[in-house]
Amino acid sequence: MAVRRGRLEKLLVVKKAEKDQASSEYQTAISQFETEGQTLYELLKKKEQLDEVLQVSLQNGIPIETLKQQQFFMGNLEKNLLHQQKKVSHARAFMNLKEEKLKEQSVECKKYEVLDNKEKLYWKQNDLKVEATFIDELSILQYSQHTNR
Repeated sequence: MAVRRGRLEKLLVVKKAEKDQASSEYQTAISQFETEGQTLYELLKKKEQLDEVLQVSLQNGIPIETLKQQQFFMGNLEKNLLHQQKKVSHARAFMNLKEEKLKEQSVECKKYEVLDNKEKLYWKQNDLKVEATFIDELSILQYSQHTNR
């Protein structure tokens, strides 16, 4: 029984490659999302620390010029936070898109695996039938030659 490499197996190889590509893109998107999220976390932590310093400074007394500088810095930090939140949101949406693509590719690949397995099973059963027919014919031939002696 020869192993057949059918058209479905060739398509399956292509679908697996597409699935691997989608998986790679998804992992890259996850990494990007984590990076952007970490940056956002660090900015939020910096803002929290600045708030604490500002509160302590206000309780102890602070020159107006220093207060203006800290307010200016806080304003810039707020702008950076908003910008980073947008980047995180974009990275999350991109990651979700890549996840959906990976799911679609996985389902598609699974369909072709099932079809390929069915085709292999069909050919295996077909080979067994051909082999059984051949053995039957051979047996009949041997029997007929044996009775003719």
